[in-house]
Parts: sequence; C-alpha cells; structure tokens
Amino acid sequence: MRISVAIFTIMVLAACATPYGKYGALGGFRDARIDANTFSISVDNNGFTDQQTTSLHALYRAAELTASNGFDYFVIMSGANNSTTMAMVVPGSSTSKTTVNAYGSSATATTNTTYAPATVVPIVLPNATIVIKAFAGTKPADLANAYEARETMKYVGPQIGAPSTK
Repeated sequence: MRISVAIFTIMVLAACATPYGKYGALGGFRDARIDANTFSISVDNNGFTDQQTTSLHALYRAAELTASNGFDYFVIMSGANNSTTMAMVVPGSSTSKTTVNAYGSSATATTNTTYAPATVVPIVLPNATIVIKAFAGTKPADLANAYEARETMKYVGPQIGAPSTK
C-alpha cells in the first residue's frame, strides 16, 4: 500500500509544470553573482513547462535580482536556450483470450491475442541561461536588450504566477 501511495504522489508531482521559484524537485532557477553588477541566471524546468515560460522565468529572475540589489535596469549580455531531450518508453502489452468448447469427450480451444506495441514519448526539458549587467539610473532608450526591472516584474510576474511584489 505504501508503494502505491508513493508512486501516486510521484506521478501527481511529475504532472505539474514547474512553478516559478528556486531550484527544487520540479526544476526552477539558480543564479550567481559574478561581480558587483553582473549575474548569471539559469532556469531548468520539467517537461510540462514550455520554453516560452522558461525564458520568462529567467527574465523575471533577472528583474528581481536587479531590483533587490539596488539597481534600476539590466542589460542581457548573453543568453542561450539549452533544452535537453529524452525519451520515455511506455512498454508494449499483449492480451490473450482463450475459449474452450467441449463436445462430449472432445474439446476445441481458440486463442485470440491482441498486441499493443511499445510507444516512445519524447520529453523536452527546457532551459534558459542568461548573463545580465545591472545598472542604476534611467534605462537608455537605444538599448534593445535593456529592461527596466520593476516594469518587467509588473508585466512578466502575472504571466508566470510569480508572487505579487506590491
């Protein structure tokens, strides 16, 4: 019984998209400060989270780090989406049904077998990695890869279910 409950719990957890947050059982973000205003952020999510959401997790974390460290805007210096692909094999199965007909002292048997072949299910584990530089002051209008931290949090947060920062 305990094994059934454990398997059920694992299946329920595995069927959930990765929520926004620090790295845990379902994935999440990791970050590191490189120097006074440079941060590296990596987000690894599970197969129930799409690449777009994973990229938004990285962008939101960049905004959080920028604001929480006293900066106003950040510039994405480099970025990559390094998703991992794996396959899950659902084993095949066969079912046989035998019918026996008896006639006096003799009998005949008929067996029907149905077979379902194995199925391969591809699973993509999305990743987004960015390196940012954070700055104080007004965001330059001519930098396409610059984002105002609080504004980014305001718009991206609700899209990814991040906790409200009011």
